[in-house]
Amino acid sequence: MVSSRDAMWYAFVTKPRHEKKTKLYLDGSGVTSYLPLRKTLNQWKDRKKWIEAPVLPSYIFCHIPYINRYDVLQVPSVVRIVSFNNQPTPVQEKEIDAIKLLLAADVEFEVRSGLLVGDHVRITSGLLNGYEGEIIQERGERMFVIHITSLGKSIVLDASRVRLEKI
Repeated sequence: MVSSRDAMWYAFVTKPRHEKKTKLYLDGSGVTSYLPLRKTLNQWKDRKKWIEAPVLPSYIFCHIPYINRYDVLQVPSVVRIVSFNNQPTPVQEKEIDAIKLLLAADVEFEVRSGLLVGDHVRITSGLLNGYEGEIIQERGERMFVIHITSLGKSIVLDASRVRLEKI
């Protein structure tokens, strides 16, 4: 169990496109916060412009004791603290450091959410509703595998038309 008085990094969800405003407010109130930003080239019909965009949209990190979370939650742009099973979920210091190193090194990377290759999933819609399998490939499409262990065979199907949930 995490001590509520030890300062740790916590992730907070912000309203969409309110990350920078939240960072300014938190800095002004004395809360240590971190908003990972990277420069991206945005293109509109008539022009291109370099902007600083959040690496993780709608998230900001704060280094606080858990008992002080309400100081952050009172910011108008903050929606909630990230938690699992109603338990505080601190972000490890090494994960924050890794993000900082990536941004300082100026290397190309992409942030992905959702299902990844290797995840065990269950089909939640369509003809095969309830079947479990694994995501095995992603090249513009997701492939789903149903293992028939007794035969030593696998059925591979395109999963782009069904809804999957991670197990």
